[in-house]
Amino acid sequence: MSHHSVGQPLANDYTVVYRDPEATSPRGLDGPGLVKLPDGKLLAVVPAEMRDGTWACHIVRSGDGGASWERVARLPYYSGVPWTHDGTLYLFGFTEGTEYRNDDLHLLSSADGGVTWSDPVTIAEGHFWNCQTAMVVRDGTLYWAVDDLEPGDDYRGHRVVAGDLSGDPMRPAAWRLSNLVQFPGLPPSLTNQDQKFFSNRMLEPGVIEVAGRLRVLSTVKPPGQATTNLGAVFDVEDDAGSLDLSFTQYHPFPGGQLKFCVVEDDVTDLFWAAMNLPVDGQNQFDLVDPEEHRFGEPYGRGHGGNDRRFLMLMYGLDGLNWFPAGCVARADRLSKSFMYPAPLIDGDDMLIVARASIDAPNRHDADAATFHRIPEFRDLAMPL
Repeated sequence: MSHHSVGQPLANDYTVVYRDPEATSPRGLDGPGLVKLPDGKLLAVVPAEMRDGTWACHIVRSGDGGASWERVARLPYYSGVPWTHDGTLYLFGFTEGTEYRNDDLHLLSSADGGVTWSDPVTIAEGHFWNCQTAMVVRDGTLYWAVDDLEPGDDYRGHRVVAGDLSGDPMRPAAWRLSNLVQFPGLPPSLTNQDQKFFSNRMLEPGVIEVAGRLRVLSTVKPPGQATTNLGAVFDVEDDAGSLDLSFTQYHPFPGGQLKFCVVEDDVTDLFWAAMNLPVDGQNQFDLVDPEEHRFGEPYGRGHGGNDRRFLMLMYGLDGLNWFPAGCVARADRLSKSFMYPAPLIDGDDMLIVARASIDAPNRHDADAATFHRIPEFRDLAMPL
């Protein structure tokens, strides 16, 4: 018997993982992360701006499958991405910067499920950022990708981070950083030059493995009204210790204009991706009251692809071509959103933690992180 109703969101009912009690910060919450601990508990990491203007990562746990959540720790990082290996919980932590928005990339570990943490180890010095995106572990090496902010926000680039897991990941020498690949730019024909609020760029990369090939998939952020559903594709070569990243192509990607996250299902060998689909980017100028927003032109008056109401689930074979599985959650106003998803496969269910604007002043300035459970998610896929 199907657990899913035709024409209805798959998981519109949610529990609140963390909520800003005042929802007054100019940027609210950032992209959350989600892992399952060896003891079966769920752990979420929710970055949020504090009242004094600094950022912190809230470590929140659930022992009842996501029905309720309790904060167990707070760490002084702008963003944090959790992962587990051999029964140990780790966290990539990005420090808040001064000259740039972010600075060094650190690694922390926890032996008690996120309550207490080790001293941080610096694994990459520079100006880096990301939230939870796809990772790959292959031949004892973890591969992930980060934004490099040093070229400037308009021209930020990507690097791949690789960690040797055969020994202690907390050794700085276990980690390598690839070359920098800067954003090659979008052809002017893909943008509306009359409605251009800021320079286009790429961000929030993740790593997947397809037929033995390591690839990076990245968001392509439009500058205003522009071609949406577009992603950037990179290839990764790790040969004799040389870690090389190269831009390959742009490719149509559902929801590629906003942060997405891909996970691979070992049961079916399918990739699953959670993302936002734009609905009416062409007409958002007429649908949003600019007085309702505080973020100026880019966020205050919707631009092409900035519709964050519809959180979707897709599946596919190669990380490039996707079939729709359904709408995970739907916000009822343009000023509300479920965005920046972090999906996790848990047995027969798909779990998602999302950055959400529930009572925030606009769809960008999130005031909550929400938890969604999709039962029997594999039933949503056709045989491919």
